[in-house]
Amino acid sequence: MASLCPGTFDFVFVVPVYGESPDFVDGFRAAARQAGRLLLVAVLNGRDGATATVHSSNDGCFRALSRRFSLRALGPGSWLGHETDPTGTAGAPESKLSVLVVDRFTPGRRLPARQGVGLARKIGADVALELIVAGRVRHPYIAMTDADARLPEDYFTRIAAIEPGCSGAMFPFWHEPGGEPQMDRATALYEIRLRYFQRGLRWARSPYAFHTVGSTMVVDALSYALVRGVPRRRAGEDFYLLNKLSKLRPLAHLQGAPIRLRSRWSERVPFGTGSESAKLVRGAELELYHPDCFTAVRQLIQALRRLSGAGAAPGPSVSHPVVSDLIAAMNPTARRFLERQGALDAWPGIIAQAPSPAARLRRLHDWFDGFRTLKLIHHLRDGGSPSLPWKEAVRRAPFMDDVDLDDDGTTLMTTRTGLLRLELDLPQLIGPSVPSQKFEE
Repeated sequence: MASLCPGTFDFVFVVPVYGESPDFVDGFRAAARQAGRLLLVAVLNGRDGATATVHSSNDGCFRALSRRFSLRALGPGSWLGHETDPTGTAGAPESKLSVLVVDRFTPGRRLPARQGVGLARKIGADVALELIVAGRVRHPYIAMTDADARLPEDYFTRIAAIEPGCSGAMFPFWHEPGGEPQMDRATALYEIRLRYFQRGLRWARSPYAFHTVGSTMVVDALSYALVRGVPRRRAGEDFYLLNKLSKLRPLAHLQGAPIRLRSRWSERVPFGTGSESAKLVRGAELELYHPDCFTAVRQLIQALRRLSGAGAAPGPSVSHPVVSDLIAAMNPTARRFLERQGALDAWPGIIAQAPSPAARLRRLHDWFDGFRTLKLIHHLRDGGSPSLPWKEAVRRAPFMDDVDLDDDGTTLMTTRTGLLRLELDLPQLIGPSVPSQKFEE
């Protein structure tokens, strides 16, 4: 498909489009005016078994995009069109936005019933990768966002300034009201949940203390290829992709104005902002992980740092006295988790094979990665540290002492603003591939 797409571009970005209004493009206009030649790869998709409403919305979206961008067929299942936006303010540059529509919405081309946004992102990102490899895109980054996003004006300028050697980057984000008070409040609560989790991992000194929100991701093209692209999952593809990328090379926090995401009903994925917010609207109470879970993660990471300074065990035996002592000192629930995960076998091999303390710590963090960290937290939650009502968790958490609680019934503005402001102090680079002294600061 990429070989059929004529022209060259300064940037490329990918958006999965599922049951959307064609007006989703308007959220990208301010950023497009500073992007030069910009290509949007819109993967218009539906799933086998989706409702007739979704398929009807997709058909209407395609017809509207066809008119707005004068789409022309490139080949089976793809269309390309261009638009010059004359609506900018006086003296502002016009956007030169091109749209490549990928057909995964018509019968015979729809996504399998058990797959969804992960596959849609992968399809679009793979096309973007082909174009970058062919030398058709100036900046070798694949930007990914969603149809409910409003991008900041300097979105592409900040992508162009990503520090060399990063595997990817994340923009800050903010959920803005969509006009339905119950959903607005539920989405605000879910955003607090995301920021609480990230802040807890940061306090625990985890190198995986970064947000994994698919609409905020940017991926270096070479790194994307090395991790074999976006996982084909109905949800959580952003978490698994960034977990892999962070082990390869550092991730960058792109500070500045956030991507603004619209609060709205959504059942597109089995879990995530839309579906979890919908559960809150239907009466579920927001609960957050018990602060003790993050205390256990902190203790384990401290143990990994001590272990990284230990030498290999004497003799050929797999057993290692330091490993045994460190695991024995953990709380019983965490100790059982580590034993079941094979730490007694894995850790001695890591410290025997790594040539230096820094290399040992890097490999230990590759083992105790973001996925294992989440599994440990769930194991602790189910084994004696149950989740708490959100206000109680915030009050008890040592990493939330400087956060003001409010509940205005709609947007919880004070709490969210405070948490977003605190994220301005995050290090520029993060991940297990960053030298340890950088993520300890």
